[in-house]
Amino acid sequence: MIALPSIAFGGFSGSAKGVTARYQDGRSILSLKSYPTGETTIAQLAHRTNFSKINKSYKLLSDAQMRAWENLAEHASGQSVFGQKAKLTGANLYLRLNSNRVMAGETMLLDAPQQIAYVPEVEYDSVSVTPQLIVFGGIKHQTAPYKMVVKMSGSQSRGISNGWSKTVIISSEVEDDWGEADVTALYLKTIGVEPTPGQKVFIECYWLDTSNGFTGQVFRDSVIVTGESSYTPRKRVTMDRLNPDYELHVSSIDVDFSSGGPVVQYDVMCLGHSNIASSEAYLDQDLPEELRGTSWALGRGNGEDGKLVAQSYVMWLYGAYYSTPARITFAHRGGYYVKPTEVFGPGVIY
Repeated sequence: MIALPSIAFGGFSGSAKGVTARYQDGRSILSLKSYPTGETTIAQLAHRTNFSKINKSYKLLSDAQMRAWENLAEHASGQSVFGQKAKLTGANLYLRLNSNRVMAGETMLLDAPQQIAYVPEVEYDSVSVTPQLIVFGGIKHQTAPYKMVVKMSGSQSRGISNGWSKTVIISSEVEDDWGEADVTALYLKTIGVEPTPGQKVFIECYWLDTSNGFTGQVFRDSVIVTGESSYTPRKRVTMDRLNPDYELHVSSIDVDFSSGGPVVQYDVMCLGHSNIASSEAYLDQDLPEELRGTSWALGRGNGEDGKLVAQSYVMWLYGAYYSTPARITFAHRGGYYVKPTEVFGPGVIY
């Protein structure tokens, strides 16, 4: 779109050979019809289908619903052009908010929200981009209904200073896990290739309020891709990170260590072993010194009568010792012992 201050186009409106002219709010605007230059992706087809569906649904609203959208649009504004905020119509706002909601997996909103909603800005401490790992660290967490939308570009020359027009949405529902968000798989699925060391990747992030479709200010960033990451991902123990050379005493395990303190979250199904009221999980990697120690958590299981039995468990977290790998021992300490038992909840390592 081109906004022309020239009087040569003053008051003129109409279309000719792919060019549309219109006069709006004291400005003459020329719009050029654009044509796709590459192959259409599945995501683009889905977006265009949703766009068309939402646009058509607006025409089916009642007069009262349309008036409500028009009234709300009077307090909203579009992208700035030459320092002037573009005015939105009710249809524009309806399309914008519902496109955001559908993108986040929500249904369309037929009735206009009561007012413009405030949405916070994205804040994080760092973002690390390597061919093997793309992770945001220190994200200031926002609770539901907020979801973080992340847009990223493919690798660009490090000499480019403004490449945010090349970003595409890699996810509309990124949720941080204790301030950390690993988007490696999302990036590779969307972009298709690993980022190239030495080149630059552009990033745009914003919070989306899924309850109404409003979004916060876009936070822009850019990083140089490195060969190795200086960021250490938070330690986590899952079934695929157990040592296969040792007997399993758990049927499922998810032990999540906090990166900001000696806090750990347990979600483990203990099976017990032999005649000992405990279970052990041997790890395929060593535990750092700061993650070794003792911790407590609750347990629960079904007794012989089918009723829930509450228990308490102590966990001993050991580092590797000579030929013995690191391990976590889950030892029963209180309540009637039953197998299997789910050990769950937070604990503090001391």
